Amino acid sequence: MALTWQDASDFLSKGRKKYERPLYDRGLRIWKTNKWDANSDINVGWKYGGNSNTFVTYHKDGTTTILGSTQHNNWGGTWTPLRSQSVRLTIFRYAGITVLQRNFKFYLEENGAPITPPKIQGCRKCAQTGLVEKFCSSTNCYSAELISNTEIKCSIHPGDITHPQYGYGSHPVPCEHGHIGWHKVPRGQKCSSCNGNKKRDYGSKPERTLWSGQPLRLRDGKIIQTNATQSALERMMADVIETVS
Repeated sequence: MALTWQDASDFLSKGRKKYERPLYDRGLRIWKTNKWDANSDINVGWKYGGNSNTFVTYHKDGTTTILGSTQHNNWGGTWTPLRSQSVRLTIFRYAGITVLQRNFKFYLEENGAPITPPKIQGCRKCAQTGLVEKFCSSTNCYSAELISNTEIKCSIHPGDITHPQYGYGSHPVPCEHGHIGWHKVPRGQKCSSCNGNKKRDYGSKPERTLWSGQPLRLRDGKIIQTNATQSALERMMADVIETVS
């Protein structure tokens, strides 16, 4: 559902105010940065009590800016928007790029990202056995005859004369392992992670880019590499080299 500046402008033009309206999606709103400028950037985010949080900005040249850096609130604290699953979903829906969280770090997965090489290793879920733990439980038989409030007799299981279950003419039937209730069966079923092959591919994944949440320019769901996006370390090294020379 990724939009462009033209899509957003057309959507605003159908509203009452022409420069701001709700998106009808988890409290999100869409508005122009300058409501008097026909070519103004258009933002998507939250607006509450006079405060606004922008996550996606559309530009007239067809590019899109995403941002999710740490912000200050009115109570002297800070919050990181990207920790919210709703914010990551907003960027995915309206900017067309996937944001993932792993170990308190955030990564971008671009459209058409190259795939990492295969990495065949022993399955970590089943410890290379192809089998995992299974849960087994007994069943209930409802063909029993209620003799009294405390005793039943079953024609299918004539050897079972026992107390009725929940006051009805039913009784538990032991499972194939002879247990009543549920229990664990070690190595009782095929591993779903490796499909019983004992090995699986831990590679072959789309390459991801570490993202701090700072504003980043996109085009068609791909990061635009410009001088403004180079790392702080690269800029520092460039300054040092220039100074020495």
